[in-house]
Amino acid sequence: MSITEKQMEEQYLKKVYTKLLETKEELEELLDNAKQDGINSLHNMTSDVSLNFENITDNLDTFAVLEMKNREIDQMNIRLQTATTLLEKVKRLLAAPYFGKITVDFLDDEELEDFYIGINNFADESSNNLIYDWRSPIAELFYNNTIGPSSYSVHDNTIDVAIENRRQFILEKDQLIKFFDTSIAIQDDVLLEALEQDSTNEMKDITSTIQQEQNVIIRDTKNKNILVNGIAGSGKTSTIMQRIAYLLYLYRQTITVDNILILSPNRKFIEYISNVLPSLGERNPLNLTMLQFVERISSVEIENEQVYFQRISGEAHDKNADILRSKEYVAHIKQSDDLFLSTDAFLKDLKRKGKTIISKEKIAEIYHATPDYSRLIDKIQATKKQLSSYWEGRLLKQAKSTEIQNQILSLSEEMQQKYFGEIISEETENKLYFYGKKLLRKRYRSITKGIEENAWLDIGFFFDKIFEAYEGHSYSFMHTDTYTLDEAVVLQTIQHNLIEKIEVEPMRFILIDEVQDYTPAQLSLLFDLFEKSAFTMVGDENQAIFNSSISFEKIEAAFDERGLSVQRYDLLYSYRSSGSITKVFSKLATDNKKMDIIPIRKDGAEPVFQQFDSMTDFVGLLKDSVQQLDGTDSKLTVITKNETEVETIKAALTDSELDSLKVTILPISLSKGLEFDHVLLYDVSAENYATDREIKILYTAISRAMKQLFVTYRKELPTLLR
Repeated sequence: MSITEKQMEEQYLKKVYTKLLETKEELEELLDNAKQDGINSLHNMTSDVSLNFENITDNLDTFAVLEMKNREIDQMNIRLQTATTLLEKVKRLLAAPYFGKITVDFLDDEELEDFYIGINNFADESSNNLIYDWRSPIAELFYNNTIGPSSYSVHDNTIDVAIENRRQFILEKDQLIKFFDTSIAIQDDVLLEALEQDSTNEMKDITSTIQQEQNVIIRDTKNKNILVNGIAGSGKTSTIMQRIAYLLYLYRQTITVDNILILSPNRKFIEYISNVLPSLGERNPLNLTMLQFVERISSVEIENEQVYFQRISGEAHDKNADILRSKEYVAHIKQSDDLFLSTDAFLKDLKRKGKTIISKEKIAEIYHATPDYSRLIDKIQATKKQLSSYWEGRLLKQAKSTEIQNQILSLSEEMQQKYFGEIISEETENKLYFYGKKLLRKRYRSITKGIEENAWLDIGFFFDKIFEAYEGHSYSFMHTDTYTLDEAVVLQTIQHNLIEKIEVEPMRFILIDEVQDYTPAQLSLLFDLFEKSAFTMVGDENQAIFNSSISFEKIEAAFDERGLSVQRYDLLYSYRSSGSITKVFSKLATDNKKMDIIPIRKDGAEPVFQQFDSMTDFVGLLKDSVQQLDGTDSKLTVITKNETEVETIKAALTDSELDSLKVTILPISLSKGLEFDHVLLYDVSAENYATDREIKILYTAISRAMKQLFVTYRKELPTLLR
């Protein structure tokens, strides 16, 4: 590259950055003045309006003036909202105005045109685009094509062009750190960093291959459902985030971020990715763990995240839990209508303050009076409708009674205000009837709510009866005060299929990370609730570290059984960790032998293996490891097999040692999906990591490290690491 080109790029960056700063100052001044201007404008508007309601002509004139002033207020609010949105975009662009450029020949004998690509578009006062949004039609040329003849689409029209050059930038505000020309756009920050550190032709070819694979997934609109099996460090999460941003832009006329649901592995991971979409120019969609999602749609108390991870991290399998998780049990639930159509034992009294208001006998009378439906859900819904009608009639009848009307008349003014929001001004029969209805509806709102929320049904009876019919014995719940996630998923499956369809927010796209940790029952519930949604699922079979995992073959089969197609992609290149760390965890990959892990980065620092005999020895190794970190601000993350080991380490350290070392100690259940520069693994001994699942835990833990890895162990290492 000639120095002239560098100077040219620096000049363009300075021009754009200066314009961004000017726009920022103008917008901030506009918004700073907006509040006072708004108050002044409203004051002027009100002083301009003469309210005159003396006759119908004056009324019409007054209403016309008010309507005009309302429109002025609306227009002012729209202008301010537009300015606020633009200011947010400008602030994001100031951190790094753009990241790419394409030089395009439109094949019409005109001069070549340059298009700079950033996270948002930005134009000057003459509407000249200085930066193009990465999701705009012209940006397709930056992402989807190599150098040479190409095309892009605008409103279903194909425009033929030739790409003369593709350039990528590493910018920090108005500073040009580095730029280089590539055959294909590199979107992933970690991948771009790898290329920055090693820009040989071989590395360029490898990164181009990786980015092409990711682009196919990011921009796949032909396949409704996508399943990605990617090894550790292959950019799965980065790809899924870019896919969300791309879909939001592509379908911006019909969907918003509110039509997307992300299901993440844990709360820490949600925090970790909370800034990713804003950095791509989008606000965050609803992002929940599966535990949080089931809590949202359920009325029962469910175990907390810590208890949940302790349970699914255990080596021993609970037979009952295995049954609840299975697709066979889900199928059994859906075919259980006949267990209940001939009985009413699942009905309950509706009570208020311990007193029965509607007896189960009365509900049974209504239940048996409904038609004989072949499906239980239809009979229950018919009963619910009749029960609501019966209850409404009872309230209306009681509202007319002398007893209720006397109660109303005897209420103090304070109580009248509480029940009716006003003081009774007239005591006519119709007015007392009106107040009677209001009083009774407020007094018995818990009964009305109970009918609506199916409190007259014993959900536990359904659970027990279905399990007993399947296993031949009753179910023993794991906790006395809460349900496990597996139990809650079964309860919601029963609710949705036998009692009443669960209403959820309509989602166009569901994106699931770490899908290998889901159970068949959980996936089945999601498929039931979001029948029209498109699913993007990503995971790594080698990271199936819990006793609740599912294979990718079974996930594909779950789609097939519902008559749904799914496109599978495999990501085999690992570029997050150094080459030496990648080589270590690649030894531990056990599933799908065809998925050979390909390390990308340079070797870097070799992993350090250290033996210890006592916790005193371990604390010494921990302190030594902190001293060996490759930077003054570097921090060490200690990863353990489980929560118990976290407590063991904390107990061995004094409070002052914990503060001075500044180490973060996490169990693998909470560090899964995250990445850290410097990692120390606790007690990677042959005894501690012996089973296939424990080897997967070790694979997952090692692959969290990016730059430095310290492995501590008692006695001897597992065979695969010797």
